[in-house]
Amino acid sequence: MIYKDAAISANVGTSTGAFRTTNINFSTQDIGTAKLSFHLFKNGVPLPLSAVTGKLVMLMADGSKFIKNITIVDKQNGKAEYVLTSDEIKHYGKVQASLNFYYNNNQSLGIIKFTFEINRDLIDSHIAPSAEYYIDDFEDLKKSVETIVADLQEKFKDLDNVETKAGAQEKVDAVQSNLDEHTSNKSNPHGVTKSQVGLGNVDNVQQAPKQDFDLHVLDAVKHISAAERSKWNGAQMHKITQDDGRIIYKSATEATDYNEITDTGMYLIYNKGLNGPGLIYSFLLVMSSKNTLVQIAYDGYKGEQVFFRLRKNDSITWTAWVELESTVGAQKKVDAHANRKDNPHAVTKAQVGLDKVDNVQQASKQEFDAHNYNPIRHITQLERDKWNGSQIYKLTADEGHHLIGLSGKDLFTELASKKTTTFYSNNTTINQPPVSSSFRGIQIGQDNIGEVLAMGNDGSTWRITNANGWKTWKRLFTNEDFESITWQNVTLKNGAANGDRPFQYAKWGKLLLLRGQITAPREVVIGSIPSSMVPSNGAVVLASTIGITGICKLVVFGTGDLKLTGLMSNDNNAVTGYYMDVNPIPLD
Repeated sequence: MIYKDAAISANVGTSTGAFRTTNINFSTQDIGTAKLSFHLFKNGVPLPLSAVTGKLVMLMADGSKFIKNITIVDKQNGKAEYVLTSDEIKHYGKVQASLNFYYNNNQSLGIIKFTFEINRDLIDSHIAPSAEYYIDDFEDLKKSVETIVADLQEKFKDLDNVETKAGAQEKVDAVQSNLDEHTSNKSNPHGVTKSQVGLGNVDNVQQAPKQDFDLHVLDAVKHISAAERSKWNGAQMHKITQDDGRIIYKSATEATDYNEITDTGMYLIYNKGLNGPGLIYSFLLVMSSKNTLVQIAYDGYKGEQVFFRLRKNDSITWTAWVELESTVGAQKKVDAHANRKDNPHAVTKAQVGLDKVDNVQQASKQEFDAHNYNPIRHITQLERDKWNGSQIYKLTADEGHHLIGLSGKDLFTELASKKTTTFYSNNTTINQPPVSSSFRGIQIGQDNIGEVLAMGNDGSTWRITNANGWKTWKRLFTNEDFESITWQNVTLKNGAANGDRPFQYAKWGKLLLLRGQITAPREVVIGSIPSSMVPSNGAVVLASTIGITGICKLVVFGTGDLKLTGLMSNDNNAVTGYYMDVNPIPLD
């Protein structure tokens, strides 16, 4: 059955005095399909609807009034509904309604007052319903009729001008007589059914004697106490294990999808499954709170691996599984690494201080001694003294360190008057290279023409020339600086996900590099990188498709956002992802 289902939520409290205006609109043609669905709460939890009769009062725009029993559809979770009858739906206009509950212990509760609209359909333009009243039970009917009689008496008390008091009184007496006769009629003159009085499920069978009922009432074994009810109501309703206390089992034939295990609980998964951490036999702990979900998987075989992931607030996106290293697993890896004798760290001779040593055969002691005592190839003291005295322009101080200090001085001024020399500063020099540490260097040249090299303690090297005026400091990069690239993960968005290789970016000189594999939608932003890493005016490159030969444009915006567009392949439906190993993108 198809319904126009209007959902109404209400929290039972003390603020039910005013009518709540809703945006519910029915049509006079919604015959048997206009449904009001109620979801009721008390202090933020569903309102139990046991031992209660709900009555919906509707005051139509034309003055018609209906009092009807609602249908309880879920007693435990506070859900009820009412479908407007074909007689009620024809009373178009604004409807004022209230929902009240009557408990078997003679308590009653006003739940909610609200309004909704019934619009007259064009096909029903001839409808002009007269005011009518419908009440589910006899007591309400009696009160309604008595109200009508009272209204009639009030209206007819001043009829002297149009009719004699005797005539009016006769009519009133006649109405009262008919009412009395109707009231005293105990043969169900309205043909009220057991369903209308809320007993549709009761069978017309013999009832138990009062004595048997009293014995049953006094049976303390069959009934629960208030303390037992409080204890059981306070118990945990959601199962986190099987009834026998064992964890929930997923067999090897189920092909479990980890993404579908969202209920808090403890699971034994005996299959590798889908979207899992790759464990064939794992214990899974699931903890959920609203939209946030955490899964922790334990290796069920060796107990050496633990994996963790969570689902973010969008209820869709899962983080990648992260392995949490155990003490046993970590020790095994350390032991395996310690026992390797194949130079696992690729130590070089430079790292052990032998970069100047060639891997060649060494001379014997006899050869060394023969060379050591060779007067032709070696110098004498006289020769040494002569050559030591030949230095005219000193490059260093006599102790071998720098010749001049530039701390607190102007580098350009001090070096302009020097030829080839060495210097040092503690980072207080004017016009120094852009380093944040002490530096030392050498100037090679003469007069006002020369070249200066400066090495900072931070490991950087800088160059500046002086040819009829000082130029600008420029940094010199080593092979290691040039070849070293730091890759970072692209921030994925709108359902984009990494493939076998994560989608990453790096800046290499004046180029932006991209690599990896992804699955992602087109025509929306699929990820972003810092705006400082992209051309200011953006760029467009081509990415290859996965699953079938094809290409797709990758648009790189100046803001750092990334978008796929313009797919070209023999079968677009066969595309399963994209290779992001695109051409380098020039930067500004």
